[in-house]
Amino acid sequence: MRRLIEAQPPGERPRLYVTVSVLHNPTGASLGLHAAHQVLQLAQEHGFHIVEDDTYSHLAPAHSPRLAALDALERTVYVSGFSKILTPNWRVGFLAAPPALIDRLIDTKLLSTLTTPGLTELALAHCLEQGALRRHAERVLQRLDAARSRTVRLAEAHGCRFAAEPRGLFGWVDAGVDTERLAHAMIDDWLLAPGSLFHAEPRPTRLMRVNFATSQDARFWKALAATRDGL
Repeated sequence: MRRLIEAQPPGERPRLYVTVSVLHNPTGASLGLHAAHQVLQLAQEHGFHIVEDDTYSHLAPAHSPRLAALDALERTVYVSGFSKILTPNWRVGFLAAPPALIDRLIDTKLLSTLTTPGLTELALAHCLEQGALRRHAERVLQRLDAARSRTVRLAEAHGCRFAAEPRGLFGWVDAGVDTERLAHAMIDDWLLAPGSLFHAEPRPTRLMRVNFATSQDARFWKALAATRDGL
């Protein structure tokens, strides 16, 4: 990252870095303390801000480090919400930012969306006050842990391996062949998310994303193995 920044002409160096530092989509990886410290050092040295998108915060392992916490919101804008743990239609989120940016962010919000979803905000407030969100998140995590364990066993039993430690909702799987070709070969029966979808410039890759909640069917992994072996 340092080489990439310093390779740019001084007038074209980045002013903003957007990251999903915990349970990255699609890999499921999280930023370690050492890497987080390096990112914050670069932000300080080169004068850019960081937007930390913590969309999957409720699915993350306890005590996962956040850039915003380490930085004390000096150069970090922290963004999160509740649609991934409650329901996608509840588009209620929040952010925390350095004091110098707050007024500008509020103005931008009001100019772009004008109002807020009052009814869903009240419903969310009720869930928070009554402890319903916490209890619901605990149940979801239990079910997700079970789904992840089953998916990992099936994937490994059918010759796949994980390129990053399986955590959270998504897994980054090495299928052993070009997953774009694999996806086309299986499209009549199964829908895959080949790794090429997640590159800025599509290129062949053996990696693909799996959703642990929807990849527990042994028939899928058997079909994948058979198709892969026939390519």
